[in-house]
Amino acid sequence: MLEILHAIGPGNWVSGGDVVERRESMQELFFDHPVCPEETEEDWPDDRQLYAEMVVVEGERLIGTAMLVVDPEREDRPARIWGMGVLPAFRTDFIIQTLEETLIRAAHLDPAYPFIEATDGALVPNPYSEIEGLRERRGPLAA
Repeated sequence: MLEILHAIGPGNWVSGGDVVERRESMQELFFDHPVCPEETEEDWPDDRQLYAEMVVVEGERLIGTAMLVVDPEREDRPARIWGMGVLPAFRTDFIIQTLEETLIRAAHLDPAYPFIEATDGALVPNPYSEIEGLRERRGPLAA
């Protein structure tokens, strides 16, 4: 069974084992299997703010990792999902979108950021920001 777990904060997945080993495995996953390969060329700016970081695991096996960050110098779209890496066998729209949605909810992002840029470039409404005329989708859609 797949689980999405926090990678930072109290009771997080990273601190539940060998911290260095788990952090290294997250970094390797991002560099070896990035959802957005161009992100592997980016440096971490001094003013970048990390709002949420999560992992997808299957038992003890790390399947995916991603962060929700705010880069103030990106004035047009400062909030975004960044650093996502997912093993190829698990790289489906469902896994990616579920991880993104979980990060967005967990981040409790400042309402001043009305949208978060997803890995596919789509702008996802910040659920903590009130945007007039925008209906919030409640729960996943199913057929």
